Amino acid sequence: MAWLKKNLYLVIVGAVALGLLGLGGYFLYAQIDQEHQITDALKAQTEQMETLDKKEPQPGNAKVNNIEAAKDQEKDLEAFLVKARKAFVPVPRPTNIDSGQFKILLENTVDELHHSAASAGVKLPQDYAFTFAAEKPLMSVEAKTVQPLTDALLTIRAISKVIFNARVLALDSIRRVSITAQDTPSPTPGQSDYWSKKPETNELAIVTPYEFTFHCFTAELAAVLQELATNRYCFVVKNVTVDTAPSSVLDTNVTANGEAPGATPAMDSRYLMMMRYGRRYFPNMPATPPPEAMSPSGRPPIKRGGMTVVLDEKPFRVVLRVDAVRLLDKDGGRAGASAKPARAARGGPAPGDPANQQPTAGDSSR
Repeated sequence: MAWLKKNLYLVIVGAVALGLLGLGGYFLYAQIDQEHQITDALKAQTEQMETLDKKEPQPGNAKVNNIEAAKDQEKDLEAFLVKARKAFVPVPRPTNIDSGQFKILLENTVDELHHSAASAGVKLPQDYAFTFAAEKPLMSVEAKTVQPLTDALLTIRAISKVIFNARVLALDSIRRVSITAQDTPSPTPGQSDYWSKKPETNELAIVTPYEFTFHCFTAELAAVLQELATNRYCFVVKNVTVDTAPSSVLDTNVTANGEAPGATPAMDSRYLMMMRYGRRYFPNMPATPPPEAMSPSGRPPIKRGGMTVVLDEKPFRVVLRVDAVRLLDKDGGRAGASAKPARAARGGPAPGDPANQQPTAGDSSR
């Protein structure tokens, strides 16, 4: 203890030096460990660079910068997507429409479609409301269903005009998705104005299915499909079903069995097509069918040495499923919506509203 007292200063200095030596050793160990980590990371990055350099395409070199080229291609792709959206034009419809304005739009649209069908010679069911029979007698509809009902109404108008422009024989029925509580779906076409299918929504668009049932000949079906393919609005034909089922709403000049009034079921189908399309396609045929054009067998008689009937076309029933595509905005909203609220006057929608526009069924401006 005496030595410790005599050399206290030396002991304190030695203890401080020993502590500093330990602290320096700790920092040295930490730096060595950090150096190892940096070395491993640098090694991994070097291996990754060598791997990328050997790939095709590679990041580039001093002369070619593939990374910048990829960024430029990404910008080109974004510009292409903006341009491609123009090919998916939705049916224009008003926004912020209320129940009263929808009722006016509904009455005007149904009346317009009846006049269009009459002008084109298309037979419709008695007092047909184009799937809106449940909504027509109502004084008002729920606010949350006004916009979906407006979309469905204007989409049905656009597709119906395509069918009317093709001059089909008769429009039997239309089915759409259920929107209100009064819309009762049915699995059988013609039994209800609605079906159990629902709109499909993905990250790009909302796809809403519709079903149209009508009677026509082959040329008229081709005209419908052609107009849908070239229409400016985005309609996609998903399915076409053809059968010979009879229709109760066919034109009185041509029934579902391909018969004319007062004639036997065996009338030559060429006379039926002449009644529909005119005499320009059959200039050498008499205006009225002669008795020999009728036979109990249901086919025109084939005389020895005469012409054999190769094509005996009769009206057929078509069930056409069409999807209406409406793109989503980048923020998730529906594209193609009008920014201005709809203002319906007593006579119908305001002149500037999209609902007042008359979409051309055969517009091929896509």
